[in-house]
Amino acid sequence: MAVDLQMASASEALTKQDGRLVDLVDGLLNHGVVLRGGLWLTVADVDLVFLGVDVVLSTPQKMRELNR
Repeated sequence: MAVDLQMASASEALTKQDGRLVDLVDGLLNHGVVLRGGLWLTVADVDLVFLGVDVVLSTPQKMRELNR
């Protein structure tokens, strides 16, 4: 399976009529997305620090609806 990647400049990406990425981001924001990540800092097999991050991406309107 081959993947054909094409790079575009910033101006081309903003003016191009093919809005697939914009549609994807719009759909994700309308439904809401939660990204969760974690990072362990370990030295000599001893866990020293854990950094956990939760990010919620959504539109303000969707967040208001969920709070009701």
